[in-house]
Amino acid sequence: MNKVVIRSPKVPETGGPFSLCVRRGDMVYVSGLPPFQEDFCEGLRLARETGAPLQKYQRKSIEDETVIVMNHLKWLLEEAGSGLEHMLKVVVWLRDQKEQAVFDKIYRSYFDGVDDLPTRTRIQAGGTPFDCGLEIDAIAYVPDAKG
Repeated sequence: MNKVVIRSPKVPETGGPFSLCVRRGDMVYVSGLPPFQEDFCEGLRLARETGAPLQKYQRKSIEDETVIVMNHLKWLLEEAGSGLEHMLKVVVWLRDQKEQAVFDKIYRSYFDGVDDLPTRTRIQAGGTPFDCGLEIDAIAYVPDAKG
């Protein structure tokens, strides 16, 4: 069984020294996903290629950033043959715990019910990439055809 790097055309990559998502067998591992969109990631990739300074990230609302990250997580898992309902473990790094209620409301909306929720750790980050509002990493599995 080899490791397979998973990519989605819907999820931009920063050009950093890591894979966003890998699958090995029926397990899927997703790196910490910040709320970066293609325009920002394009600038990061170019700066990394040319040695230019990295640009500054312009924060969005926690609502917008949560939707971006949850969609990216969903799309990567789907590319791997999995889905949000097959996540086993999630770690959420919030820049500010005062935003947890807003975050949790949006996060829960991505799941059909309580039994679909993975285990989760949510902590306040001492620092997030480019001072964004959150980052989420996850472990999931790919269900077999029988169930």
